[in-house]
Amino acid sequence: MVSAMEASELLERARSRASDPENPLEILSAAIALCRDLSGEAGGEVDALLDLAVCRAREAGASWTAIGERFGYVRRSPRRRFTPAFAHRHLVNRRMKRDAACSFCRRPPGPRVHMVHGEGGRICDRCVALAGDIVAGLARRGR
Repeated sequence: MVSAMEASELLERARSRASDPENPLEILSAAIALCRDLSGEAGGEVDALLDLAVCRAREAGASWTAIGERFGYVRRSPRRRFTPAFAHRHLVNRRMKRDAACSFCRRPPGPRVHMVHGEGGRICDRCVALAGDIVAGLARRGR
């Protein structure tokens, strides 16, 4: 999980990119652009940066409508996504689903999916069978 310090450092990077560094909505726009740049290399940092930028914009008096316009929302309310309780619940649920999935194929757990849990991750029954086939094939070839 990303610390508040890292998110605030990213927010400062966004502030330096903003066309008006004193306008919280311009900083939010710059943070959104920065998140697009970081999307491949930083997963949790992107969410933490957006949450912090939205919180700062709200603290400065920006309306949910103005915030939503920065994200390109037309009908969906940004309040639902960025209300702290909803955002926290959403992130926790997403992390739990990701952490419970097979570390190899990302297959989610279910009533008919059996998982072997280890210290560094988990593996589903299909991946175990595939790994067994690979090892058996290597043994037949004499490796």
